[in-house]
Amino acid sequence: MPVLREKSKSLKGILEFCIKLESRLSVAFPPKDTGSLKSEIRDFLFSFPNNFPPSSHVQEIESYGTKIWNLCTRLRRDIESDSSDEIHEILLLTRILAFLMLDCAHQCGKATSENLPRLMRTGVKSCKSCIEYKNSELALKVLGKVSSYQVLLKNFETDITKDDRDICEKLLAEYYVLRTAVAWQMEQFDIAEHMYHKSTSSMKKLEANTTESFADVLHDIGRGLLNRKQYKLSVIWSRRAFDIISGWQLDELSNDASELRISILQALIKALIGVQDKESLIEARRWLDMLEREVGDKIVVLLLNLEIISAPINEYFDSDAYSDVIQRIMRAVYLTEPNFKLLMFHIRKLNDKNPSLGIHALEDLLSTRVLVDGRDEYIEKILVTRIWMDVGHRDSEDGTQRLKSILSKLLANIKKPISSQATLAAQTVCSYPSKLIKRSDSSKAIMEKNRIELLGRLAKHPIFEQTGESNMARISRKLLLCALAKKEIENAREIISTMTEVEKNEPMSRFLMYKIAVRCDDNDMAVECLHKISSSLGSDPTLLYACCLDAKQMGNKPQLLVTLQLVLEKFSYNMPPGFHLPSLLRLTISLMNGMIEESPISGTDPNIDIVEKICAAFESVLTWAIAASSIYQVRCSTKSVDHFWTLDEHEWFSKNSYNLAIKHLSDWYPKQIVRLLKSCLVFIDQHLSGVNEQVSDDLSLRKLFCEFSVTTALIVLARAEDNIETRLQNYLEIRRHVASFETVLKTKEETIDEQMTQDLNRKLSILVSFDFEAACQLKAWDDLWKIILKANASKNSRVYEIMADCILCADVPTQVLIDTLKKIINEAWKTEILDTAKLAKYMRCLFQIAISENTVLAEQLLDQVHSHAEEAFETDQRYPSEELEWIATRAFNYAVDLYCCHDDERCLNWSGKALNIAQYCMDNGALKRTLQNKLVKMKLDG
Repeated sequence: MPVLREKSKSLKGILEFCIKLESRLSVAFPPKDTGSLKSEIRDFLFSFPNNFPPSSHVQEIESYGTKIWNLCTRLRRDIESDSSDEIHEILLLTRILAFLMLDCAHQCGKATSENLPRLMRTGVKSCKSCIEYKNSELALKVLGKVSSYQVLLKNFETDITKDDRDICEKLLAEYYVLRTAVAWQMEQFDIAEHMYHKSTSSMKKLEANTTESFADVLHDIGRGLLNRKQYKLSVIWSRRAFDIISGWQLDELSNDASELRISILQALIKALIGVQDKESLIEARRWLDMLEREVGDKIVVLLLNLEIISAPINEYFDSDAYSDVIQRIMRAVYLTEPNFKLLMFHIRKLNDKNPSLGIHALEDLLSTRVLVDGRDEYIEKILVTRIWMDVGHRDSEDGTQRLKSILSKLLANIKKPISSQATLAAQTVCSYPSKLIKRSDSSKAIMEKNRIELLGRLAKHPIFEQTGESNMARISRKLLLCALAKKEIENAREIISTMTEVEKNEPMSRFLMYKIAVRCDDNDMAVECLHKISSSLGSDPTLLYACCLDAKQMGNKPQLLVTLQLVLEKFSYNMPPGFHLPSLLRLTISLMNGMIEESPISGTDPNIDIVEKICAAFESVLTWAIAASSIYQVRCSTKSVDHFWTLDEHEWFSKNSYNLAIKHLSDWYPKQIVRLLKSCLVFIDQHLSGVNEQVSDDLSLRKLFCEFSVTTALIVLARAEDNIETRLQNYLEIRRHVASFETVLKTKEETIDEQMTQDLNRKLSILVSFDFEAACQLKAWDDLWKIILKANASKNSRVYEIMADCILCADVPTQVLIDTLKKIINEAWKTEILDTAKLAKYMRCLFQIAISENTVLAEQLLDQVHSHAEEAFETDQRYPSEELEWIATRAFNYAVDLYCCHDDERCLNWSGKALNIAQYCMDNGALKRTLQNKLVKMKLDG
C-alpha cells in the first residue's frame, strides 16, 4: 500500500508538471528561458516512472498528453526551420513527454486494444524525431515502450480487430527498422545486426515508405563504414541496402527512391574499390556498368569511372581512358563553380601522369566550354594552371611560343585584360630562367639570353597591361637581375629609367637600384635607396643586410657605415642569428661615442638620442650574447679558431659600458646610467665562467663598483618617481643589487688589500642605509633587524642615524616602529660611536611613541634613559639637559594621570623614575625639587 500511495503522488506530480508545461508553451513560444526549460523537461523525462497503478486521473493524463502532442505538432509547423537547436530540442523533449503521458494513461486506465495502434504510431513518430536529432538515449527510451506493446498485442489476440492488428504489425516492423538505426547511432553493431535480421524476417509487413526508410538506414550504415575506411563491412551493408530497395519497383516508391538507389550503388562501388583486390574491382566495374546503362552519363557515374581507372590496384594508369572520361564530364555538366573545380582537379591529376594529355584537356576546357559559354571568370585560373603545366614539363622553347599563342588567343576573345593571378603566372614564367642564369657558365648564359628576352616580352604581353605597377615591377626586377648578371650596368640604368616611381619604390627594386648605384659610384642614389628600403621594410632586415654585404664587397666604406646605422636604427637591435651583431655594434658604438666626445669641443650638448642608441646597442648585444652562450661554450671547449662569441667580446662590451657610465655619471640621466651598468653586470656574469683567477678578481672588483653605482642611480630614480609601482620596482632592484654587492664582497674579501677593503666597507655602509630605506618602502618589516645588524661592520654612526630617520618617516606599524627604533638605538650605543645628542633625540621619539602604545616598554625606556644619562654624566659629552627635562616631565605627568586613576603603586613607580632622571638635569636640582614638591602635595591631598 505505501508503494501505491507514493505512485499516486507521482501521478499527481506528473499531471501538475504537464499542466504547467502546456500553459507555458501555449502562452509564449519560444520561451525566454529556453535553457532552464529544456533542463527541466529533460530531468523530468529521465525521472519518469516506468510502471503506474490504476488511477482516477487517467482521463486528465490522457487529455493533457493529447493536448501537448497536438500543441507540439502545431508549434513545429509554426517555428522557422533555422530556429535555434534549443527550441527544436524543447519540442522534441515535449513530444516525448506527450507520448509517455499517453503510455501512462494506458497503464493507469483500462488497457484496451483500440488504443494500441494509436500508442504504437505515436511511439514510432516520437522515435523518428529522436533519430532525426540524433538523440539515441531518448530514442532508446521510447523504443523500450514500443517494444513492450508486443506483449499487449499477443494478449489482445482475440479482442483486437484484423485492421488494428495489421496496423500494429506494420508498426512493429517499422520498430525493428528504427531499432536498427538507433543501434548504429550508438555504435552497437551486434544489436544492429540482430535487428536487421528481425526486420528482414518481417519484410512482408513493411509498406513502401517503410521499406525505403529501412534501405536509407542501411545505406547510412554502409556510408558511415565507408567514411571510416572499413570497406569490407561497408560492402556488406551497402549490398543489404540495395537488396532491400530492389525488392520494390521504383514506381511503387517515392520520388526520392531513384536517387537513394543511385547513392547506395555509389557507396557500394566506392567500398569495393577501397577493398583493393582484383575481384572487388571487377565487381565494382560490373555494378558501375549496370548503373551506367540505367542512368547514362550522370556525373556520379563518370566520377566513379575516374575512381576505378585511378584505383591503386590497377597495374598501370590508363591515361587515355582517364582523359576520355574528363571529356565526357566537360560535355555533361553545367559549368558551375563546383563543377569547374572538379574538372580542374582531375585535369591536374591527369597532368601528373601524362602532361601532354593534361595540357590538351585543359585547352579543350578553355576553348570548348569556357570561351563558348562566356565564363570569363574562369579564364585566369585556366591560364595560371596552363603556364604552371608548361613550366613544370618544358622540354624546349616550343612551350614558350605556344604560351604566347594562347595569350594572343585569349586577348582576342576576352573583354578586359587579365589581372592579379595572371601576373602570378608571368612571375612563374620569368623566375625559372633567372635561376638558370645564376647556375650557368658563360656559354650557357649566352644560349639562354634569347629565351630570357622572349619570356620578358611574354610577361609584358598586352593581356597583362592592367595588372598593376607592383606586378610589372616584379618583371622589371627580373630584367635588372639579368643585366647585373651580365654586368651590363648601362643597360640596367636604362631599365631603371623606364620604371615608374611606384615600381622604383618597392623594397626589392630599391635594393637592385642600390647595387647598381654602388657599382657606378652614384652615392646620392645609393643613400636615397637605403632610406627608401629602411622606411618601407616591416620586420625583415634581409635587404639592409644584403646592402651591407654588397657595400663591403665593393669596398665602399662610407656606404657601409651609413647602412650599418640604418640597420641598427630600423630593427631596434633585435637581429636574428646568422649575422655577427657584436662586430656591427662595436663599430656603431665607437662611431656614436666619437660624436659624443666631439660635443664638448664644439660647445654643444650630447645628443640624447645618441645616448639612448648607445644604451640600446649594449642591451642588444647582451640579449644576443646570452642566447649564444651555449654555442660559445661548445666552440671554446673544442678550441675552435672560429669563435662564435669570444671572451674578448665580453670584455670589450663590459669595460666600455662601465667606463661610459662612470664617465658620464654626472651629466647623463640616471635611467641611462642604470641601463649601461645593468648591461655591464650581465656581461661580467657571462665573462666570469672559464677565466683565470686574476681575471676573475678584476671582474669581481669591477662588479662591486658597478653594483654600488647602479644602486646609487636607482635610489635617485626611486626617490624622484611619482608612479608608485615603478618606484617600488626600483626599490626592489636596489635590494637585489645590495645583496649582490654583499655576496661578491664576502667571496672576495680575502683577496682584496686593506685599503680597498676600507673603501668597500664605506660603500657597504651606504648601501646598507639604501637597503634599509628600500625595505621600509617595500614594507619588508621582517628584514629590518637583519639590515641593522649589517651596519656593525661599517662602524659608522651616520648609518644608524639614516636608518632611524628613515623608520621615523616611514608608514610603519607602531609596534614595528618601536621595536626597530629600539634596536637601532641599542646597536648604535653598543658601538660607542653614536653622538649623545642624537641618542637623546631618538630616545625621546621612541619614548613618545611607546607611552601611547606600550607603557611597559615606555617604563623600560625610562630605565634605559636613566642608565644612559648616568653613564654620560661622568664624561665630557653629557646627556642633553633639555631632553632629560622633557622625558622626566612627561613621565611625571603620566604618574599624575595614574594618581587620578587611583593606581597608587604605578604612580609611585613612574614618579620615582621621573625623579631619578630629573637629578641629571643641569639645573642644580631645580626640576627634581619641583617634582618632589608636587609629589608631596599629591600625597597630602590624598
